[in-house]
Amino acid sequence: MKRFLKWLGYSISSIILIILLVFLIASIYVQQHKKELIAEASATIQKKYHSTVTIKDIHLSLFEQFPNFSIELKEVDVKGPMFQIHAQKLFTAKNISVRIKTWPLLYGKILLTKTKLEDGQLFIYTDKLGNHNLDELKQKKAAEKNSVVQIPDNIELNKFDIIIKDDQKLKTFHFNIQSLQVQSTKNDSTTILNIKKEMVIKSLIFNHLKGSFLKNQKLIGKYSIVVGKEKMTFKKIELIVGKIPFILTGDFDLKNKGLFILELNTPRIPFDFAKSILTKNISKVLTHIIITKPLGINATINGPLSGGEPKVIAHWQIKKTTIGTTQIQFTDADVEGTFNNQVNKTQEPNDVNSSIILSKLSGNWHEIPIQTSNIQINNLTQPYLKGGFKTQFNLALLNPPLNTDNIVIKRGKGKLDIDYEGPLVNNNEKNTKISASLQINDGEIFIKPIQKNISNTFADLQINNNTIEIKKLTAQTKEGSQLTITGISTHSLAAIPNTPGKANVNINISSPNLNLNEFSSSLQHGLHKKKKSRNLTFSKIDHILENENIHINLNANSIKWQNLVARNLTSSIDLNSGNWRLNNLRMNLGVGNIQLSTKMLTIESRKILTAKFQVNRVKADELLYGMNNFGQNGLSYKNIRGELNIDGELKSPLNKQGGINPNQIDAAINFQIKQGALLNYMPLLKIQEHVFKNRQLDSLQFATIKNAITLNHGTIHIPRMEIATSALNLFVGGDYGLNGNTNMHIQVPLNNLTQKDQSRKMKIASNKEKGGASIFLRAISEPNGQIKIKLDPKGGKYKREQLAQ
Repeated sequence: MKRFLKWLGYSISSIILIILLVFLIASIYVQQHKKELIAEASATIQKKYHSTVTIKDIHLSLFEQFPNFSIELKEVDVKGPMFQIHAQKLFTAKNISVRIKTWPLLYGKILLTKTKLEDGQLFIYTDKLGNHNLDELKQKKAAEKNSVVQIPDNIELNKFDIIIKDDQKLKTFHFNIQSLQVQSTKNDSTTILNIKKEMVIKSLIFNHLKGSFLKNQKLIGKYSIVVGKEKMTFKKIELIVGKIPFILTGDFDLKNKGLFILELNTPRIPFDFAKSILTKNISKVLTHIIITKPLGINATINGPLSGGEPKVIAHWQIKKTTIGTTQIQFTDADVEGTFNNQVNKTQEPNDVNSSIILSKLSGNWHEIPIQTSNIQINNLTQPYLKGGFKTQFNLALLNPPLNTDNIVIKRGKGKLDIDYEGPLVNNNEKNTKISASLQINDGEIFIKPIQKNISNTFADLQINNNTIEIKKLTAQTKEGSQLTITGISTHSLAAIPNTPGKANVNINISSPNLNLNEFSSSLQHGLHKKKKSRNLTFSKIDHILENENIHINLNANSIKWQNLVARNLTSSIDLNSGNWRLNNLRMNLGVGNIQLSTKMLTIESRKILTAKFQVNRVKADELLYGMNNFGQNGLSYKNIRGELNIDGELKSPLNKQGGINPNQIDAAINFQIKQGALLNYMPLLKIQEHVFKNRQLDSLQFATIKNAITLNHGTIHIPRMEIATSALNLFVGGDYGLNGNTNMHIQVPLNNLTQKDQSRKMKIASNKEKGGASIFLRAISEPNGQIKIKLDPKGGKYKREQLAQ
């Protein structure tokens, strides 16, 4: 055994010695003949590639690819046959190492088994005229009888760039190879390439105008490719792009038509990463889209190897994600879709000829269930959206997207069907088509500005392009008011803030029974304007209510306002930028009627109400009762009878409750009362405490009383007028304070001391009568609010001043 080991040691030592001796001899030879070897190598390459070649150094290495020898070429520079035209070098490398098998050298044979390239670049270039820097090489290769692709057995590249640039077809492929190892196994007709690589795709541009796929993305892979005389194939190889695994299958026709087909799939790719590996045009479109969970993608890419944009069809699916845009989003959504860059097969694949189709989308919009199978985005250069969805839902789920303080939906059922066609961004009324229908059943809505529940709501709304039509809407309040509404809105897209123009809304409201007391607080200082988040499209409903042109036609068979009950009301209302106008209101009250036109304007943040009104042949007591004595307590509906005619104007600010403060009213009123009576009127009862104690001053009839009075800041100014009654005639004038400060002048002619028939006097009463000898009294307010009657020493002067006017 010791002898065998000793013999083995001698043998190994001898072999090593021989190898070292061969290496030494070869090294000495290379060193002594370096110039000739460099010249010979350069000449050989130049002859083969028709190019100027420079090699800075050459030497033999034992350790570079140990245990084999290797020939090391330093700073190799191949300019290429078209360098004089393009000024682009074909090939450079700081180091080329060619491995030589050691054992065959002992028999005098040189076998090259591996080529290693480091820190270099291969630049394949085609100019705008189609001149290629490898044309001469291709021609020579075509002239050779054996055209089988010759591939070295073993190739290794480190820190090596491969650039393929075609200025004629606007393509650029740039691969920065950090590490690439290729081992080949040859059969009769094919070669199997076992590849291990790590590289960065600097650019993968099929069209310079559209940008790069996979820009600056790192690729890692270990796989096999089968190369034959006419075809190159690989099946289900795995590549890591960034950190995302992809499975690829490919078939490349190297002859004939020169076509390729590539299939790839990945089970989970984040949407943001997917956007980053696409071209800038596609990515720009997708920036408007939000998808929160990874997608599963299956894609097929095919086209000519000679160039041009390939055809791409990609299918994807995702479950339980949030998907949408910054304007509208669907949650908990299951989505399936397709990308196709050749919708029209008679045209070339490109962004204009591309589409993104959502073949399935089921999810929730603010918990409202949504389903669709028909959403499509065409033309990725100028994205155009077409599609729609249907849903049935609980109406209360609309509260979050409506995002308004003014309306709260409490219950009901809704059905929505909507179709949209228009650009994905920069949409307006000219380039956008919208068709939708909304049905509401058994709805209940709470309107905060008037603190009112609207129930039993049924609605049918239609949207057609820029027009919204209320075909029918019925509702009623808890107190019994019933409403039927129809209407139409034109230029509706202008309701969106920052859109030019204004939406015009025309509404018709009819009611068999309308109680305006339920809605009186709607006249308050505008709608509630608490600031809300404006992230959602439908949060702009307050903008419509506050700033658009709204016209309402109103008809009611029966109407109640305060205690006033009238019939056959007709009117129209205009709302514009927070202001409103009531036009030509007319309603019947008994045998008479009331006419009113009023408007509310915002002046320096204050709501100012102005009105013109007429009262024709209305019973005075009914009107005062109905209007709560107009807010004063001097003369109530219990004190007055007769047929009333009024023509007047008023102006007043509104309080926070939308009501009128009598102390702030300015008014001018012409009135006339026919066939009237004063019943238990306190000033007359006060007079009776002093005179006419046996007259029936608690129930006085009169034929006609008329005057033109004014109301200013709570004081009614009454010019001197004659009141000829069944018991006496007297003259009254002065100021009546609604809240004190009363200063009334009363003239009682002395001829009233004798009781007589007043019927004739009642017919010829005149405010210009002097009245003869009289007693003059004053009715003034006491600090306790009571009216006190006393003698008026200046009564004669007051009479003369009034008659002089």
